[in-house]
Amino acid sequence: SSLLLANAIDVSYYIRKNDLQKADESFQKAEKIYMQSNQPYLQATYLFTKGEYNEAIGNFKVALVCYDTILKGIKRKMRSINYLHIACIKADLLVKMGNKEDAVPVYEEISMIKDSIVAPSYAHRINSLRVSFRENRMKVDNESELNRLLIEVILSGVCILGIIVYLVLYISRQNEKTTKSRIRLAQSQRELENAIQTKSLFLSNMSHEIRTPLSAISGFSGLLTDKSLDEDTRRQCGEVIQQNSDLLLKLINDVIDLSNLNIGRMKFKLNYYDAVTICHNVIETVNKVKQTKAEVLFKTSLDYLQLYTDNSRLQQLLINLLINSTKFTPSGSIILELSKQSDTTALFSVTDTGCGIPLEQQSRIFNRFEKLNEGMQGTGLGLSICQLIIEHIGGKIWIDPEYASGCRFYFTHPINPAEPRKEQ
Repeated sequence: SSLLLANAIDVSYYIRKNDLQKADESFQKAEKIYMQSNQPYLQATYLFTKGEYNEAIGNFKVALVCYDTILKGIKRKMRSINYLHIACIKADLLVKMGNKEDAVPVYEEISMIKDSIVAPSYAHRINSLRVSFRENRMKVDNESELNRLLIEVILSGVCILGIIVYLVLYISRQNEKTTKSRIRLAQSQRELENAIQTKSLFLSNMSHEIRTPLSAISGFSGLLTDKSLDEDTRRQCGEVIQQNSDLLLKLINDVIDLSNLNIGRMKFKLNYYDAVTICHNVIETVNKVKQTKAEVLFKTSLDYLQLYTDNSRLQQLLINLLINSTKFTPSGSIILELSKQSDTTALFSVTDTGCGIPLEQQSRIFNRFEKLNEGMQGTGLGLSICQLIIEHIGGKIWIDPEYASGCRFYFTHPINPAEPRKEQ
C-alpha cells in the first residue's frame, strides 16, 4: 500500500510539473502494484490516480468513469470532504469536456453537501470556541486569583523577612554594645587593679625613699646638737643634711610633676630657645652635682639650633637622663649629643659607658616606679616623667637596643610646630 501511495504521489507531482513521460512511468508502476495486490481498500487510490493521469493526457471519458466509480463507492451517509473533493474534480472535468448541463446538477449536489457538512461544522466550531472561551476565562480568573495569592504570599514573606532582618540587626547591635560594655568594664577593672597596684607600689616606694633621707637628716641634725663636735665634722654633717634635703625635695617634685602631667595641669611655657645653649647649661649643672668620676660631655656639629620648646622642661628632661647615667657610670664618659634628624626634627642622645640595661628589661624602663637596681636611691619616676614631657612636646623617646657598651637614650623634638602656642 505504501508503494502504491508513493507512486500515486509521484504521478500527481509529475503532472503538475508537466512531465507526462515520468508521470506515465509512475502510473504504470502504480497499476502493476494494484493488479498484483488486488486489495479492495486500494481501489479508490488507484482509480483516483488513473483518473488524474487520463485527465492529464486528454482521455477525459476514462477519467470521468474513474471519478464516477469512486463517487458510487462512497455511500451517501458517508459523504464527507473526500466526496466533495472528487465531485468538484468531476464537475470541473465535465466543464472542461463541454458538458456544462451535466456539470450543473453536480455543482448543486456539492452545494447541498457543503451546507449539510459545513453548517454543523460551524456550529461545532462555535460551541468549541464558546467552551474554549469559558475555559480560558476560568483559567485567567484562576491565574488572577493565583497571582493575587502569590503577591500576598510574597508581600507577607518580604514583611516577615524584613522583621527578621531588623531583629537580627537589633540583636547584633545589642550584642555588640554588650560586648563593648564588657570590654570597657574589663578594661576599667584592669585599670582599677593597676591603679591599686600602682598606689600600693607608690606608697611602698615613697615610704622607703622618703624614710632614707629623713633618717639621714634626723640623725645628722641630732649630731649637730653635740657641742663636742669639731667644725670639720659639723661641716660634713651639714653637707649630708643638705644633700638629703635636696634628694627629698626632688622626690616630692617628681611626684608632683608626674601627677600634673597625668591630669594635664602641668604648664608648659613654650617659646623659641637655642638648643645648643640649653645643652651647655645642662652639662655645667650636672658637672657641679655629679657624684661620679665619669666625664660628662656635650658634642654637636651645630653652632645654633632654634627650638620652639619649654626651656625649663627640656632642661629637666636632659638633667634626668644625665643624672640617671651618673648613677650607673662610676667612670668612663657620659656624652650628650645634639643633631638635626631632619629639617623639622631635632635628635638628642645621651650615651654612657656604664653597666647598661639588659635587653630583656629595656621594655620596662619607662614604667612608673620601675627600678632596675633596688639599691639605688630614687622613686623610679625619672624616666616616666621624661617620656611624658617629650610626648607632650610632640617628640618620642627610646633606648638603643643595639648599643652594648653601656646605655644610650634617644629622643626627638620638633623644631618648629605649625601652630606654636605660648603656653599650654
